[in-house]
Amino acid sequence: MSSRTQGPKRRSGLILAGVSIVALALTACTGGTSGGGTTSSPATLSGTGWERADGDAIAQGGTLNLAVDAIPANWNLYNLDGGTVDDQFLTNLYTAAYVNIKEDGTWEANPDFATSVELKSEDPQVVEIKINPDAVWSDGTAMSVEDFAATWKSLNGVDPAYAPTATNVWKDIESVTAGDSPQDVLITFANKNADWPSILGNIWPKWLGATPESFNTLWATGPYAADGTTYVSGGPYIVSKIDQTGAVVTFEPNPKWWGDKPKLDNIIFKQVSRAGLAQAFSNSEIDVFSIGSNADNYETAKKRSDAEIQRSRGTTYNHITLNGTSEVLSDPEVRQAFAKSINRQTIAEARLAAIDAPTDLLNNLIFLPGQDGYEDDASKVLGYDIDAAKQQLEDAGWTEGSDGIREKDGEKLTVRYVIDSDNPVSAETSQQVQAMVKESGFDLKIDTVPSDDFFTKYVTTETRDFDAVSFAWQGTAFPISSTESIFYPADSGQNFPGVTDDSLGELWASANAELDPEKRLEIAKEIDKKIVALATTLPLFPVPYTYGVKTGLVNYGPTQFETIDWKNVGWKK
Repeated sequence: MSSRTQGPKRRSGLILAGVSIVALALTACTGGTSGGGTTSSPATLSGTGWERADGDAIAQGGTLNLAVDAIPANWNLYNLDGGTVDDQFLTNLYTAAYVNIKEDGTWEANPDFATSVELKSEDPQVVEIKINPDAVWSDGTAMSVEDFAATWKSLNGVDPAYAPTATNVWKDIESVTAGDSPQDVLITFANKNADWPSILGNIWPKWLGATPESFNTLWATGPYAADGTTYVSGGPYIVSKIDQTGAVVTFEPNPKWWGDKPKLDNIIFKQVSRAGLAQAFSNSEIDVFSIGSNADNYETAKKRSDAEIQRSRGTTYNHITLNGTSEVLSDPEVRQAFAKSINRQTIAEARLAAIDAPTDLLNNLIFLPGQDGYEDDASKVLGYDIDAAKQQLEDAGWTEGSDGIREKDGEKLTVRYVIDSDNPVSAETSQQVQAMVKESGFDLKIDTVPSDDFFTKYVTTETRDFDAVSFAWQGTAFPISSTESIFYPADSGQNFPGVTDDSLGELWASANAELDPEKRLEIAKEIDKKIVALATTLPLFPVPYTYGVKTGLVNYGPTQFETIDWKNVGWKK
């Protein structure tokens, strides 16, 4: 699994799976649904829920209006200020994607960017990408091996000044060199990595990764060409305007695009608060609406006369993250007791039953239900058991006080649960947790902070200004390698709990290097048992995707893994 999302890091007004599959995206919402009037199981939903149409059935022109929680704090997805689901969503429009993910989660070469992508050798492991000779950045610079080399330099972890959110896969590469031409890219691995296709979804121009300064600051306010003033794109659309005051980003067709002509005249992204999404969709201000797990949103979406409900399996899962560096939760026994005090089924039903969604719990931290390798590792370690929770707290020296709250060395067992202000679902979940954990002796204090500060001031690896938080992780088609940066090492850019199990390094190295799929799954299962035991990420439930979609929109909507082909998104004739 992969990306943080707010309610799934800021991630996400719209929780949309991207092509780039290295790091988990985070989002701040906490829900999702399979919605529709009848109860569906994730296994019965399709991987993609949008209406498909061939190019000749799509009208030329028109505007698509979409919502985001926030425009990027940094347009470089891998900068520590970036990395949300929304950031991933926008990044897919202006970076180069050499592979596409299909509905079933497998990959194929993207012909717009690559004439071929293949594993040339297993020992040593060498991957070759032959770049489409027509592929250019919008400033006219040819896409080349230099783009790959700069991206690798930025993300391999060798120079700490780059400080990326994750180094998954890139850290295992020994060299990036040219073959017969600058458009023949040879990637040689020092350490084998089976998820190598996962890094080929978002390659940026060579000037972004040229220096740590350019990596951290050049795209701070927009995706710029080397001149730092004009916008650049490697896709069918390019930014035409960023309205920071109004929080609106407008894309228009890229005049240097070499592929089939994109269908839309404009794609407009508007910052819309979670509380305002339903009304914005009802007022036809946006054309697509991620319903989440909000029953009122669900009813609102069904009432719009020129729209329909679309559903697919999801990659997002809701969870509670615990800060292992905080004094009160530094003991894994206390973290496990906290987990056992929470009735996850009750929370799932409160979020999902009202919208006819399945209320299955998530009991694995690498695989989602339905993915090969999924098994229940969490129930016996983190499952609801008040008596066991009380006993663990007693054993850890926390005794029950006269008010029912436990104490140790004169300190109460107080846990500070931080939520973002623009998230009613998180608010409700935190209140449920507050009541539940009190039974075993925890004093839960809910701290509501501004949404814009949630992932920049509180839930960061620099501050870790929380004891507990709710957000969601968005998974990927490459769940083994993409989860590593969440749990290992302790100082990873995505390890918000700040603790780990040191044995995980060797296990992940073995899993990533194992090219035999079955052997690799067995290693991944061992990893999952260890990260569950850490009790730093308490899985709640998987979230099927449910969207309200304006009638006539094609090739865009809810999808678990499938890459959006932006040039073919449009309105049906």
